[in-house]
Amino acid sequence: MITNPIRVLFDIVHPAHVHFYKHMIVALEKKGVQTSIVAREKDVTLALLKAYDLPFVSVGKSEKKNIFNQGKELFLRDLSIWKLAREFRPDVICTRSPAGAHVARLCGAVGIFDTDDGPAAGIHYHAAAPFAHIITTPACISETYGKKHTKYPGYKQSAYLHPDHFTPDPQIKKILRVGDGEPYFLVRFVDMVASHDHGETGLSLDARDKLINKLKNHGRVFVTTEGAIPSMWKDLQIKIPPHLMHDALAFAKIQIGDSQTMAAESAFVGTPSLRVSTFKGRLKYLEELEHRYHLTSSFLPTQTDDFFAKLDSWLNDDAALKKVAAGYKQLIYDTKNIATWYVDFIIAMAEKNRS
Repeated sequence: MITNPIRVLFDIVHPAHVHFYKHMIVALEKKGVQTSIVAREKDVTLALLKAYDLPFVSVGKSEKKNIFNQGKELFLRDLSIWKLAREFRPDVICTRSPAGAHVARLCGAVGIFDTDDGPAAGIHYHAAAPFAHIITTPACISETYGKKHTKYPGYKQSAYLHPDHFTPDPQIKKILRVGDGEPYFLVRFVDMVASHDHGETGLSLDARDKLINKLKNHGRVFVTTEGAIPSMWKDLQIKIPPHLMHDALAFAKIQIGDSQTMAAESAFVGTPSLRVSTFKGRLKYLEELEHRYHLTSSFLPTQTDDFFAKLDSWLNDDAALKKVAAGYKQLIYDTKNIATWYVDFIIAMAEKNRS
């Protein structure tokens, strides 16, 4: 019987963080590690935790974005997590946000801050990195963040979409009411209001409307948005439980939009993706997925003509889409299951902290 188990606190503020940490949490628990989750009400974050039967304490929620509200939210989140940490007494705090890194410094835990955006995330990164004891990133990140920087041989998405964890369920087609052989497209629009999106843009409203009308001529269109969906696309809104989104993504013909996360997830399920964003060329993991594996293509908002030309070429040439399969196979061959790597790393850091 373990009398003094390792304790790990997970600070989760975004749906993508649930996916990143979920398999780690389960694996740690199986090894006798005590875990605790502090989650923020953001989009479908809490719904995902419930779907995966992961107990959590809800602290804070996403508010209307401006500098004052973001600063206020961070302060209150720091305070709330610190109070919980004093009771839980974690050896390690795992986070992808500033609050977890701050609280680790206050309570004597090792703060492990993971990022695949690095400084491109702006204030989000700069508010966290100086306080983190350790910064972890995918190996494709070319920058170095000093002695505290550790790189892992894979991507964030390989922690939950690696074949060890994920096999797409074809039953999703019945849920979506998509017929056999009927192509469909998954469109994702983001609001660009998060702290790491400050000053960034994606597809304009006119471009979004043109995109959807074009896709309707080639198959079914399902739209997912950050926040409320505009009324003119209400009938296209994808209506599935949030934990089935990756299944829907896996069988889509093309994923299109301005989401960085979904473009990377598309690569890991073998679905071609097109992305319009001012983040083009600035995120190393997406650059590698685009130029090494040819699984995605990106365009600046000023390059919408090029974007639509590329889309037309994919819509009218199935052979071009089939080439994606080769890149997907190579990506999976090259990439390790990061959840397994991370579990061993967390335990090692906890034991080091106790020694």
